[in-house]
Amino acid sequence: MCGFNSLLFNLKMSMMNILLIMFILLSTYVRAQQCAFFAEGIKGSCICIQGYYSTNAEYGGNCNICPIGSYTAPPSFEDGGNTNPKADSSVCNICYPGFYMTAAASLAKDGIPAIAAQCNSCPQNTGNNGVSSVGDVSQCNICLENYYQIADAIPGSQTVFAAAVSCQACPKDTVSPVNSKSSNACIQIHTTSSKLSFVSLAFLILQILV
Repeated sequence: MCGFNSLLFNLKMSMMNILLIMFILLSTYVRAQQCAFFAEGIKGSCICIQGYYSTNAEYGGNCNICPIGSYTAPPSFEDGGNTNPKADSSVCNICYPGFYMTAAASLAKDGIPAIAAQCNSCPQNTGNNGVSSVGDVSQCNICLENYYQIADAIPGSQTVFAAAVSCQACPKDTVSPVNSKSSNACIQIHTTSSKLSFVSLAFLILQILV
């Protein structure tokens, strides 16, 4: 019984030593990173990657992700950039491709917190290349792949409701690239060889069974 207890004790000590070594290695690895998560080293300092912002991107700091649909200009330490002592969510002033902007980003003022650009998702099968100014759903002005345009996007006005581009699906067994302007862009998928291969395989199985 004493031998078993001694073995159990040694096993526990070994596990504790392994855990201690793992903790030390992990701590060393984290310290070696030098920068906060979602940051990268540049010019001897740390800067948040695009789409994140922070007042401190060094090790121990924190890079915050922009709200859904919005992101930042390329990383910069300058005023208005995504990494500087004044950086806040207002640097998230661009909408991702596939989103349109309904309100611009705004700085903190008179006790009102900073606000990122308000970006809404484009209607199904429509998109854009990203926008940096306020508009409406008409900013969704291109058709996604396998769809083609049948009507232009319409900017809103006092007398007209805004509308995204109108897109029609390509016919069955055809495909088209992004931003296709007509049905002529829908190209037939070549399936003859695969169909012949299937027929040949079926014929071969039939011969074996017979």
